[in-house]
Amino acid sequence: MNPVTVRSDLREFLEPASIAIVGMSADATKHGGRVLANLHKLGYSGEVCGVNPKKPDVPGVEVFSSLSELPETPDLVVCAVPAPAVIEVAEEAASMGSRALVVFAGGFAESGEPGIESQAELLRLVKGSALRILGPNSGGVIRPSSGIAVSFLTCLDRYPAQIRSGSVGLVTQSGGTGSYIHNLAAARGGGLAASISTGNEVDVDLADGVHALSELDEVRSIAVVMETVRNGSAFIDAVQHAHALGKPVTVCRLGTSDRGKRLMRTHTGAMANPTAVLDGVLDSLAVTVTETPGELLDVAEVMARTPAPRGGRTAVVTHSGGVAILLTDLARRIGLDLPRPSEQVRKELECYLQLGVANNPVDMGAIIGGPQRFSQVVSTLAGSDEYDMVLAVSTAHPPAHSVPRVEQMLAETDPVPVVHLWMAGDQSFQGLNLLREAGRAVTEEPRAAIKALAGMARLSQADRMVFRSDNPAATKPELDEILATASTEHATKTILSELGFSVAEGALATTADEASVIADDLGGPVVLKVNSPDIPHKTEVGGVRVSVKGGVGARSAFLEVMSAVERARPDALIEGVRVERQHTGVDVIVGAVTDPVFGPMALLGFGGVAAEAIGGAAFAPLPLSLDSAQRLIDRVTGLRLTLQRHPGKDDAPDRLADLLDAVGDILLRSEISEIELNPVTWTGSEWVVLDALLS
Repeated sequence: MNPVTVRSDLREFLEPASIAIVGMSADATKHGGRVLANLHKLGYSGEVCGVNPKKPDVPGVEVFSSLSELPETPDLVVCAVPAPAVIEVAEEAASMGSRALVVFAGGFAESGEPGIESQAELLRLVKGSALRILGPNSGGVIRPSSGIAVSFLTCLDRYPAQIRSGSVGLVTQSGGTGSYIHNLAAARGGGLAASISTGNEVDVDLADGVHALSELDEVRSIAVVMETVRNGSAFIDAVQHAHALGKPVTVCRLGTSDRGKRLMRTHTGAMANPTAVLDGVLDSLAVTVTETPGELLDVAEVMARTPAPRGGRTAVVTHSGGVAILLTDLARRIGLDLPRPSEQVRKELECYLQLGVANNPVDMGAIIGGPQRFSQVVSTLAGSDEYDMVLAVSTAHPPAHSVPRVEQMLAETDPVPVVHLWMAGDQSFQGLNLLREAGRAVTEEPRAAIKALAGMARLSQADRMVFRSDNPAATKPELDEILATASTEHATKTILSELGFSVAEGALATTADEASVIADDLGGPVVLKVNSPDIPHKTEVGGVRVSVKGGVGARSAFLEVMSAVERARPDALIEGVRVERQHTGVDVIVGAVTDPVFGPMALLGFGGVAAEAIGGAAFAPLPLSLDSAQRLIDRVTGLRLTLQRHPGKDDAPDRLADLLDAVGDILLRSEISEIELNPVTWTGSEWVVLDALLS
C-alpha cells in the first residue's frame, strides 16, 4: 500500500456558493424542477440560476438560454438534460472554467457501444480541463447541513423536518440503493450527514467520495455501496486517510455472484474486480464488509456513535439464554473476542444475578424484579479493566422497565464504549427511542452489532498495520539481473536458494546414469521432473515421477520422463531432468501477482494436488503488514487448523508469514509480474519450495 496522497476534496460539490441548473423547469416532476424544489426545501442559501434555451418562467430564479450567458461562473453546474445533450453542456461548463458538473442522465457506458463512445468523450473533456464530473448516471449529492440537495432521488419526497443530518457519510455506486438508505435513516428519526452517488464514474469515483466525506466535520463514519473499484491505489489511500482521521469505512458489496457481475455491466458499465482480490484488499484495510444496505447502515451508525476502543476484548450482557448462544455463534464466526471474566469479576457479578450465569456472555436470566440490575451488571463489566467494549443486549422485558433502565444507563459514565443491541420488540420501543435521541450506539440487528464491534476491534490494532519488512534481499538492478536467468525450474530454484529460500535439495541430470548417482546421494524417495524453458506445466506432458526409490529406480524414471516428454512436446528444448529429495507435509501455494487495478498482491492457498480440488486462494495487497500477513493465513479456510495437526505447529504460521513477505519483496523490487511457488511444503521445521515459476 502506498503512502496516503491527498486528492480533491470536491468542495464545489459539497459546499457550492452558486449553482446553475441546466435543464431548468417550472415543472417539479422533471429533473431540473425537482433539484430546484429540493434546494428550496433544504434551505440552500447560495445563488441559484437556470439554463434552458426556452427560458421558462420560474418564480424567483433567473433563467438563461445557455451557460455562456451567465454573468459569473457557478461553482456547480447541474446537468439535468437527456444523454444526447450532455456533451454540449459539459463542453460549455469546461470552457467557462467551471470546476464541478453533476450528470444525471444514463445512456452511456452501461448502454452499449454508442454510450461507451459518449462516455469516452466526457473523459477527454475531464482530462483537458479543471472540470470534475460526477456521473453520468449519478443520483447526485445530498448534504442537509449545508442545504445541498442536488438530486432527483425520491428519498427527498418528504417534509423538510424529516430530512435530517446524521453522522454517517454515504458513497454509493447505486443511486436507488442510496435513496433507500436515506429512507432507512429517516424512518429511525435520523438521517445521513452527506451522500454522493457516483454513477458510471467517468471522473469522480469511490475513492474521491470517501476522501471528501472523511474531511467533513459532521461525518464520523463512512458507508460505501460498492460494485467495483476502478482506481485501486487511490481507493486504498482514501480508506487509509479516513481511518487515520478516526472515521471507520464500511462496505456493502454488490455483484459478488457471476450473474450479479453480468448485471453490473448494464447498470453502471462497470467491470467487476476479482472477488478474492477485492476481499483481500478490504480485509487488509480493516474495512467491515456487510451483506445488505440495511446492515451497512446499522454497522456504520454504530461505528459513528462509538468512541474508539483501546482493544477488542468484548463483554456481552443479556437476559436470554438463546440470545447468548446466538451472539456467541456470531462472535466466533465473525471474529470477535469474548474472553471469560476473572474470578474476581464473576464474584462481583453474582450479587446482581438470581438464576443467571456470570460467564461471557453474561446471561442474567429473566429480569422481573427491577430494571436497575441490568445497568449495574453493564457498569461492573465496563469498569473491570478486563474489557475494552461492552454489548448491552436488551431482550424482551417488562415494558414498564424500559425507560427507567435506559435512563439509568444514560446516567452512567462508563470508562469503555457501550454498544446497545435492542431485541425487545415494540413493547419497549420507548427505551429504544431514548437511546437514539441520546445519540447512543444502538441497533436492532444482532449480526450488525457483532460486525461493528469486530470492526472497531480491528481498527484498534493500529500497531499491527505497520509493514513487516523494508529490507531488500538485493537492490532492484541486481535482482532483475539475477531473475533474468530463471528460465527453468532448476535455474529458478538455484536463484531462490541464493536469495535465502529453502528449496528441495537436488541436482540436474542430463543422463540416466547421472540421475542414478544423484538419487543415491540424496537417499530416500526422490522426485524427477523434466527441466525445460518451454514446459512450465510438467505433469501435463508426463514430465514428473514421484516416490522414486534408489539409483535403479531413478535410472528407469529418467528414461520414462524423457520418452514421454519427447512424444508430447517434440519441439521443446529439454535441458535435462531435475532429481530432488521428496518432501511430505502441508502443501500450500505461495505467490505474488500484479493485479491490473490494485497492483502487487500476495497470494496464498492450499497447494499441490489440493489447489484445484479445494480452490479459494486468498489475496492481500503488498507490502504486507503484521496484521494482513496473519489474516491472509486465516482467510485460507482450514489452513491454520491443518497446520495445528502437524509437527512444528507453533512455528508454521509465523514462518509462512515470513515466506509471504519474502516472495512479495521480490515482486516489489523487480520487473517480474508473477511468482508462483507451488507447492511449498511445511516439513515440521521449515517451508520448503518444491516447485517454482517466475514470469
